Amino acid sequence: MNFILYFTLAVIFLYIGSSYASGNKVSNIQCPSILTIPINTLHGRTVNLDDFVLNGNASFIPSRVVRLNVSTVNKPLQVKISAPNENGTLITCTFLIYTSAEVCFKETLSDVSNAVQQCSENSGSISCFYTCQNGYVFYGGDIRRTTNCSGMNVWTPSPYPESCLKYEKQVYFAKFDVTYNIGGTLTAGCLDTFNKLLSESNVTISNKIDVFCSILSPGKFTIDSLFSTSLNFKITTTFRGRFLGSSSDKSRETCIALLEGSSDKSTVLPVSSVQCSDNIQATVTVDTIRNTEVGNRCSYHTVLVTTILGDLCVPCPAGQYSNGSMCMSCKNGFYQDEADQNNCKRCEQNTVSRVDRKACIFMCPPGFTSTDGLTDCKPCERNSFWINATRCENCPDGFGTRENGVPDIDGCKAPCQQGHYSLDGLTPCKLCPLHHFQYLKGQTSCQECKFNERTYETGRISSSECVPIDIPDCNGTTLFGCKKGQAEFQNHIAFCVCLEDQISSSTTTPQGQEKTTLITLIALLCISFVLNVILIFRICRLSSKHHKKEKSAEDTNKTPNVEYDYVEDTGSTYQELGHVHTHHNYNNA
Repeated sequence: MNFILYFTLAVIFLYIGSSYASGNKVSNIQCPSILTIPINTLHGRTVNLDDFVLNGNASFIPSRVVRLNVSTVNKPLQVKISAPNENGTLITCTFLIYTSAEVCFKETLSDVSNAVQQCSENSGSISCFYTCQNGYVFYGGDIRRTTNCSGMNVWTPSPYPESCLKYEKQVYFAKFDVTYNIGGTLTAGCLDTFNKLLSESNVTISNKIDVFCSILSPGKFTIDSLFSTSLNFKITTTFRGRFLGSSSDKSRETCIALLEGSSDKSTVLPVSSVQCSDNIQATVTVDTIRNTEVGNRCSYHTVLVTTILGDLCVPCPAGQYSNGSMCMSCKNGFYQDEADQNNCKRCEQNTVSRVDRKACIFMCPPGFTSTDGLTDCKPCERNSFWINATRCENCPDGFGTRENGVPDIDGCKAPCQQGHYSLDGLTPCKLCPLHHFQYLKGQTSCQECKFNERTYETGRISSSECVPIDIPDCNGTTLFGCKKGQAEFQNHIAFCVCLEDQISSSTTTPQGQEKTTLITLIALLCISFVLNVILIFRICRLSSKHHKKEKSAEDTNKTPNVEYDYVEDTGSTYQELGHVHTHHNYNNA
């Protein structure tokens, strides 16, 4: 039987030891502000983020195991790690993983359109040659370009080589201004209608010019564009066109000169009247033809480039735009990823123009900053928030964050108010429980009233709200079955304990206060005790078999044994230990 007792005691000690060990387990996170991991093969490497966590059951976003390869060389990976600490608070840290290339990877070069690429490798260095296809040249006039890498994936002159552009030969252009008289009417109300009529008649005007200059054989004239402005009673239209074919430049120059000096202006007069506002039908005549310009030039969307093939006209390359006469680089904050364009595109938010203006690159993501806003981005520290890629600001006074790398001011949480608490002192918060108070803000716990004091409501903010507990009169009136007792306090509840002639159950602690596990273990001790009592009883029974007759029962005034059951708190300031159940045992005379 003693074996059962010893076994039970052993279980109790094991329980206490395991509870102590589990209660002191702490989960911490070792979180770098920046992590740079090198690769030297196309396949890259696998990284297990467990290497950056200590003693914690952590969760990982995007995943516990990440793959770093050539595709991530220019794209830092954002990682978030979370794990609970000993108080159950979720500790979170955020950082960026940069992939650095220890060798040259031609796969990181940008694509080159309309060209053939050939790369060669020698002792770790790589040279890539680009040759333009027929009909194409580089913007600078070359038809061959080279870029080299000697190590660490650094390319010279650039990892973003230009694409080849389709070229044109120069053409013989002509420009002239024609002023039209609009009979006695202000031209503002006629401009749109008249300009539309001219646009619809540009083929007619071109054909009339061909007829006018036919004796000179300058080649067919084609109008490329026209644009009109109005002033008082006149409209001035600028015509731009070109002569096709291979006729002499002299004949073309003479054609435009004759057109300007001719008294017959009907060549550029496609209509005799125009409908103006207020339903006015105004007559149209030609006043002058002047400001003529002629010569071999590139078309309005190309520029002249001297190449090994001669003077050629090429469109503006990606990263630039045409202003009508020359190519201009896109301004900072803009880019152009296509050639032959007359404007640039605006970069998206939190991006900046790449050096070649062909694309925009991401700055430090929200929650991260660096000196240049582009490289070596570190998360904003705890209790601060992100403003832009180069600046973090502290949270307002009293506010704080639960983690680093907070992307905006919404991540700054208000502190718990008086009478409240949370695991980290920040909202959302809980009310201080009964018999507790907290007069400070931003606290992780509440202060407890004295053992003989209590509160009547939760969320108390001052020790003055802890009121004394009424002490009961522990006599035979309030504690039946006891001639004398004393008041004790447990969990801010007053109850009476007998001092004499009472069984141990009178000092039993309130029911429900024990942990389930301890109750089970106590039950095992009781079973052990009962088994030992049964064994003693059997021994005593065998020794007293000859005393089978007992004296008859007599009424006596013996003091009964008294047992007390705990009654839960009913809201009064004190509580008796329990109801009284009396069992009378009468001895036979």
